[in-house]
Amino acid sequence: MRKRNVFFVFLMCMILLGSFATTVSAVSMSDEVQTFSMARASGRFSLDVPGNVMFEADSSFPLNAGETVTIEANYSPWSASVDFGLIAPDGLFYPVRGQNGSINKTIEIVERGNYTFAILNNSSVEISVSGFVKY
Repeated sequence: MRKRNVFFVFLMCMILLGSFATTVSAVSMSDEVQTFSMARASGRFSLDVPGNVMFEADSSFPLNAGETVTIEANYSPWSASVDFGLIAPDGLFYPVRGQNGSINKTIEIVERGNYTFAILNNSSVEISVSGFVKY
């Protein structure tokens, strides 16, 4: 009887712990995804991104673990919420948030595969973005 009670207490603890666990994942995609042309691994971009839209480069680039991608850009209005990042081989978007109308970040690749540069406008207003990305 004692073993049975210990087993049920253990089981209840596991159930309670499992209910507190949360799944961590990348940002979900917006309802609308549009593409823009970026023919080279490194290059300048300049585009307008409508509100609540993700823009993806129309080509991906093979990267190895340990390589880096540098994103340097400005956007307006500066108060907009904008994420810049990479879509990994698993299809998830790994973002870095811009602040006060700009971003200058380097992302280190942890898994080998083809990556796509993307910009996610989280705001309801259109933004103008220009900058450089270097793979």
